[in-house]
Amino acid sequence: MNMRKFFLIFSSVISSFMFILGVASLGYINFAEVSADEYNPNNSNIISDILDTYKTVTENVNVLVLGGDKVAQNTDTMMLVNYNPTTAKINILSIPRDTKVRIKNKTSKINAAYPLGGGELAIESVSNLLGVDIDYYVYVDTSTFRKIIDILDGVDYYVPEDMDYDDPLQNLHIHLKKGQQRLNGEKAEQFMRFRQYNRGKVTKNYDGSDLKRIEAQQNFIRELIRQKVNIVYITKMNNILNVVFNNIDTNITLDEVLKLSKNINKVNADEITMLKLPGESAYINNIWYYEMDREQASEIISQYFREN
Repeated sequence: MNMRKFFLIFSSVISSFMFILGVASLGYINFAEVSADEYNPNNSNIISDILDTYKTVTENVNVLVLGGDKVAQNTDTMMLVNYNPTTAKINILSIPRDTKVRIKNKTSKINAAYPLGGGELAIESVSNLLGVDIDYYVYVDTSTFRKIIDILDGVDYYVPEDMDYDDPLQNLHIHLKKGQQRLNGEKAEQFMRFRQYNRGKVTKNYDGSDLKRIEAQQNFIRELIRQKVNIVYITKMNNILNVVFNNIDTNITLDEVLKLSKNINKVNADEITMLKLPGESAYINNIWYYEMDREQASEIISQYFREN
């Protein structure tokens, strides 16, 4: 398993969860406000007055979430997240790392954008590809994943089949048994990295492709959000933020996070729309690309990712 491919592991988890982190912060503040009001009805609630300026965003926003290697700046995880601050509705589009695009007037793969020009070029490349405005980007280093899962006390998850894979060169060893279990950070990483068996065995869940792995990761995200976006884990927000924000590159400011952070209590994991960029693999000039189906992609963007 190529080390670069590992970063697809975050395709779901870190992307949508990273965005939810910001949402959760104001949820905690709002909870504190309500408690204070109940305790003292005559309180002028200065905190509420201050925060009023942060509660005005109602339009949908698009966030490009990237996951990769902090040293090499690879971005094998790329997801477009659409969030509505009023309804707390979330749409997530996974973009395969091999998607064919034009970057600086050259045919390339989409995962080359960030290493070549940082978040701004990544936004520009994805915007041109999909024909959509993108407000923000977040680049997440892979080292945060295990720490976050452990801070959140693991995730209860049903592993659909036995997973066995060994790569001594990378010191990568994946051994998970089928069934319901609690995945700590290490085991969750194994689940998210798994793509194929050593001898090319194919099952209904895994055929060695990135697309199958994206599907598994999206299922994990949904369960992660279902279990962890609640008041119990909001109390751990400081620890999570300390881990996350020491390992990200983003153009989102704290003020903007607060403006977007409304109605955390309305987030419903079952209503999150998970999508994959439509298309198919193509062998072009001796290079494998993932070529987007423009007509189908246009329909998805129009339905789920327009800001207004």
